[in-house]
Amino acid sequence: MQNQVTESLHRERWHITEVDQTQVQEYAEKFKIDPLLARLLLVRNIGDGIDEEIWKFINPPASLITDYSTCTASEDLIAATNRIASAIQNGERIMINGDPDADGISGGTILVSSIRELGGEAYYDFPTRAKEGHGLQPRIIDESKKLGCTLIVTSDCGSKDVEATDYANALGLDVIICDHHVLGKNLPKALALVNPHKYAEPSFSKGLSGAGVAFKLVLSVFEKLGKPLTPEFMDYLLALVALGTISDRMSFLNPMNRVMVNGGVDAINRTEMEGLRALKEISRSNYKELKSREIGRTIVPRLNAPGRIGDRDEGIPDSRIVLDLLLIGTGQPNAEKALKVLEQFTSVVELEKKSRTQVTGDALGEAAVVDEVNEKRKFITSKIEDEIDQLIDDQVDPQKDKIVIVRGKNWNPGVIGIDTDRLKDRFLRPAMILTDYDSSEFVRGSVRSIPTINMYRIIDAVGEAFEASNGHQLFQTEVNTQFGTRIINAFGGHAQACGFTLHKTNVPFFLDAVRQEMEKLTMEQFEYSYEILDTIRFNQINFEIVKKLDLLAPYGQAFDYPIFYLKGCSLSRGRAFGNKYQEARTPHVEFTVSEGSNRKNNPNQRRLDSVGFGLWEKYSQIVNTNPLGTFDIIFFIEQVKKGRGRYAKDILRLNVLDIRRSEDTRGIGSRKRKRRKKKKKLLANGQPQPQQTSPPQDQGSVSEV
Repeated sequence: MQNQVTESLHRERWHITEVDQTQVQEYAEKFKIDPLLARLLLVRNIGDGIDEEIWKFINPPASLITDYSTCTASEDLIAATNRIASAIQNGERIMINGDPDADGISGGTILVSSIRELGGEAYYDFPTRAKEGHGLQPRIIDESKKLGCTLIVTSDCGSKDVEATDYANALGLDVIICDHHVLGKNLPKALALVNPHKYAEPSFSKGLSGAGVAFKLVLSVFEKLGKPLTPEFMDYLLALVALGTISDRMSFLNPMNRVMVNGGVDAINRTEMEGLRALKEISRSNYKELKSREIGRTIVPRLNAPGRIGDRDEGIPDSRIVLDLLLIGTGQPNAEKALKVLEQFTSVVELEKKSRTQVTGDALGEAAVVDEVNEKRKFITSKIEDEIDQLIDDQVDPQKDKIVIVRGKNWNPGVIGIDTDRLKDRFLRPAMILTDYDSSEFVRGSVRSIPTINMYRIIDAVGEAFEASNGHQLFQTEVNTQFGTRIINAFGGHAQACGFTLHKTNVPFFLDAVRQEMEKLTMEQFEYSYEILDTIRFNQINFEIVKKLDLLAPYGQAFDYPIFYLKGCSLSRGRAFGNKYQEARTPHVEFTVSEGSNRKNNPNQRRLDSVGFGLWEKYSQIVNTNPLGTFDIIFFIEQVKKGRGRYAKDILRLNVLDIRRSEDTRGIGSRKRKRRKKKKKLLANGQPQPQQTSPPQDQGSVSEV
């Protein structure tokens, strides 16, 4: 008999939520929306049946964009605002210490560009992830002192960096922490801690990304100095907020995130900022227009790549080059710096002639370098995947392990988060990768979790138990400073993504404790499924349905793009594909979906282009071995460009998530959802409670932490 874990993972994972058709019509009339959208609101239980909350979701108030009153405790906001304003007015040098991921980079760009827009002098740097990890770094503190900076402001990090903050204070530097991560028991002794979790009451700010918090802080500084933001600069900042929010997978149920991301995505598509335009052009692939879900698959991986593998000592550009790129066009002197960086590289990224004529050489050069680093990241990730495949048989028991743990050696810590994410998707349960290093006594770890399990809380509980028994922190690492070696905190992240470092002698305790915590979880906590909006007929798949669905954009974390269910279709023989470093596993598949059976040989049979990310193995097993069969698929609909130049045309493409033989008698699950009226609830993060969890739809990038 199979273990309970395995049994739970093989239960029905296709579910259609039943809703009352009269309620659908009632919603359509009351909220003046199409019945399809009314059904979506009911299926997702948006607003929990409370009209005010539903209206706020459909049309988030524009005032939420400029409301910064709840981004932290009032005393911290006042202290941070006054200190940054005085530094700008007095001509002091300010260092921005950003986290080396897309959110930290976006937030860092917001801080740097805003300080310079206000006439201040801002510098910026990021940790070398492979050597330093994350957070406020003693090396950057030392560099700040040498440059004559008097103030350090963090971006997307610092809330747990107690020791590093003490070190900066010892050197006479003021520190402002600008972050959104969960607070620890011991807070850093910073001049101000700008973190929404310091705000005492529930608020939408508690669902902000690091970039979102940085944006709220600079709004306060602009107001303090009496300088209004121009519409162009506001659009630029919102574009950066959107990048940070999408990359860090913050909740899209949160009205504050929704209104800012909507504005930011629109700004990205029409931006005149040269750096953003270059990044957009080099990343856009074949989408007609970049939407939030496409940005997560195209732009975000490129923002993350330099931070994952960058090492200035080895001549590999790090996160600074991304900020260089994003600043081009803001009137700052970074175009010259970009040109100097460009001279170090010989490769050029192929772009269409139109793109080349519309974007300046400096911006294209920076974008090409960012893309080149992304290619290196793909190669390293694929190489680690090969090694993981060799270790799984010895280290993983899929019949009983509630968490998949793989331990390797000398793996690049900047990219193991990607491989951990893939392990999680492969085994449908939380995953952890540990890597030892020949040159260090410390072990690095990365964790990814399924939507129903908060791994941050579990790892944090293990750390607290260790500290209570041993009198010192479990998660720590050594760094070199001008005063010698120092031990600093090395744990942080979110419910579904976190990272840490610990001494190798403590690994046995850590693994035993984690497994013990996992055993406390119930089988129900491992169950999550595809929430299907509705069945659909072939002739209903058209451009009109895409336009309707876009009226409730943005889609993303906690508000996934709707999935449809199509029965009894035929599928062509699939063509496997992957990036050029995935030739051995070719994980993805391209094919066409046709109406009805292939046996009919109907020349007028309608066909649609389709793609299945990560589906090649399953496709080979159930489709390529039975080409004349009929199949059921679940998918979401994309509008993409096919062809190039004047021959390009808009087409619909099905992004297929799962496939079954039509004769499979298991059917699909059904859940009833009734409209409920009850008092408004806000979680600790200030967001309405998600009613359904689903496997990730897009092959987007999770920020490594």
